[in-house]
Amino acid sequence: MGYRSLAAFISRYPRFIILCWVFIIGMSAAWAWKLPDIVQDHGLKFVQGQAQAVERILEEDFNSPPDPVVLLFNKHPDTSGVKFNQWIQETLTAIHTLPAISAVISPLDANTQGRMLHEDQAYALVHMDIASHQMRLPLEQLRKLLEEEDKQAHPPGTVQLTGKTVVQQDVNQLSFRDLERAEMVGLPIALLVLCFAFRGVLAAIVAVTMGISAVITAMGITSFLGHYLELSNFIINVIPMVGMALSIDFALIILSRYREEFQQSYVHKAMLMNEQTKIQQRERLQKTLRTAGRAVLFSAACVVLGLLGLLWIRLPMFLSVSLGAMIVLILSLLLNITLLPAILLLSEKRIFGRMIFPSSISEFESKHKDQERSFWHRWSAMVMKRPIWMGITATILLLWCVYPVTRMELSVPDASSLPERMESRQASEQIQRNFGQERISMMDIIIGEQGTPLTAKQWEKANQKIYMLQQDPKVVSAGYPISFSDSFIRLMVGVQGEPGSEEITDWLWQTRADDLTTGQDGIPVIYGGEAVYEDEIMHEIVQQLPKVLVFVIVSNYLVLLLAFRSLLIPLKAILMNLLSLAASFGILVWVFNEGHLGMESSAVAIMIPVFIAGLVFGISMDYGVFMLSRIQEVYRRTGDSDQAVQHGLASTGRLITSAAGILLAVTIPFAFAEVEGVRQLGIGITSAVFIDVTVIRLVLVPSLMKLMGRWNWWLPGQ
Repeated sequence: MGYRSLAAFISRYPRFIILCWVFIIGMSAAWAWKLPDIVQDHGLKFVQGQAQAVERILEEDFNSPPDPVVLLFNKHPDTSGVKFNQWIQETLTAIHTLPAISAVISPLDANTQGRMLHEDQAYALVHMDIASHQMRLPLEQLRKLLEEEDKQAHPPGTVQLTGKTVVQQDVNQLSFRDLERAEMVGLPIALLVLCFAFRGVLAAIVAVTMGISAVITAMGITSFLGHYLELSNFIINVIPMVGMALSIDFALIILSRYREEFQQSYVHKAMLMNEQTKIQQRERLQKTLRTAGRAVLFSAACVVLGLLGLLWIRLPMFLSVSLGAMIVLILSLLLNITLLPAILLLSEKRIFGRMIFPSSISEFESKHKDQERSFWHRWSAMVMKRPIWMGITATILLLWCVYPVTRMELSVPDASSLPERMESRQASEQIQRNFGQERISMMDIIIGEQGTPLTAKQWEKANQKIYMLQQDPKVVSAGYPISFSDSFIRLMVGVQGEPGSEEITDWLWQTRADDLTTGQDGIPVIYGGEAVYEDEIMHEIVQQLPKVLVFVIVSNYLVLLLAFRSLLIPLKAILMNLLSLAASFGILVWVFNEGHLGMESSAVAIMIPVFIAGLVFGISMDYGVFMLSRIQEVYRRTGDSDQAVQHGLASTGRLITSAAGILLAVTIPFAFAEVEGVRQLGIGITSAVFIDVTVIRLVLVPSLMKLMGRWNWWLPGQ
């Protein structure tokens, strides 16, 4: 459907369109509130990897479900050891009566060999026969039982809960709380920015309504899809962040252009000697859709392609986040090219009628001359006058921000992503520190083949493997205890080094290489455990990232080539985006890896740079495409490249600043989130947007376009 046909359809059925959207939004709202209970864990699971295969074998053949709940018992100083042990046994016996409890491994069992006891502490493992994302109710029942135990007159000690499932529940809860706080802060600020941009309240309210509608509808649709797909808890924050930012920005661009058309009609109203007719409204809407609507469409295409690139990475997190972000993006686009125009057609006089417009052509021309003396016109003139020096200064500043990227440290998120006050993080760190697990990676080695009974050769292989491990200086515990099923032999090994560290990665690579050298007998040997899991996640992301970048760059180039009919402008836009992304990564290193601005020194979560690249690469195209579209309009009209660049920058400067202000208003609150991954995402996107709108769009882009002159618009054959 072309712009003319779309404008005609909206002009003919505005009320019908509004009613349809009200129904869709209302139905989605009924599902949206269920989303926090439907999302699962972070979704960093490599289904095709050995770690997942070992988890399945341990659960099916060794009755050892993955990710147990861990109970850390802390003895009071005045409690005797006998009473402490008796209390542990009574507590675990009571826990075993709860529904969904399949097994309890006590630190007092003989087969644990005292490994789960340490001075005044002990920990137990509780296995639940239930999916990890359905653990909320069982954990509530477990906590309630422990609270009743704690209400004794003189309890022998305290109990803390931890483990992957508990940590994930805490992350989900804090993520939703972070979202609520971000909305409470971000929405009012975005509304103020819009009031400043439009000099009116109603237009600002309409734009914010588009953002809220997009988020509610997207969360409802995603919640429904959650019954069929594994959804990462990250979408709780990504959908509102992307939806509010893009939808409000799209509304700002379309409302601004429609206001210009309404303003020109207002100026010529006395000459027409007629009320605004439906034909005039349709013409205004058609022109708005052909200019601002076209810019919104192409910027949305860039964002979609950036998100599609994430699908190269074969992890559930990237599938669900990409899907959620694309849903809210498409809804933002549809709302702003259908519902928003319908509202404008019915209420344009209420929205724009009270704004101060010129009452005559002479006053309109006078106002236009005043705009030529505005800050943005003076700024564009200054940039155009000294393009070389301005370009060099901007490039040096960007390279200074990019430099720290060489020191970036990445990791798979764990309990340390929670605030220090959280019980699950405290208990996890105490277990690592006090039970010999600090800087030690525990792994499972599985020997055998599914459905095949164990043979003498396989036992010989196991003994050979144990001997090799005992000779390895990096191994602290080699192969014991040994357990076996009908088809598999299980060895446990502890290796010096934390999961995800370079030394563990090297050890795994070398050990697997040795297995290939000595594995001429055809007996399979696979490795599992946290260290293997993190190594496979890192390998998958690093291996697929070049494909993601190539796809996003090539596809965005083709979209921009189609939009601007130029070979150089798309190339320049993509290079500028890559620079702003690299600079934002450098800021992440400075803030988190090096611990500045009061942040705890920590590694950057492995998925954060990928998310920022996928989201920001397209989001920053939003106002960038609009600015270039304005420049292109003037160039086609005048044929003067310098005039087009200067006028385009001057006429869109305020709009771009407002659009970036909205993006910042929506993303900055996430920079103060309690979950570290969300905080890193917020700071990364905020940094990228701020750099893009200041250094890139207002300095480097016009400088380069001035230097390139007519070559900006060169395309062979035209």
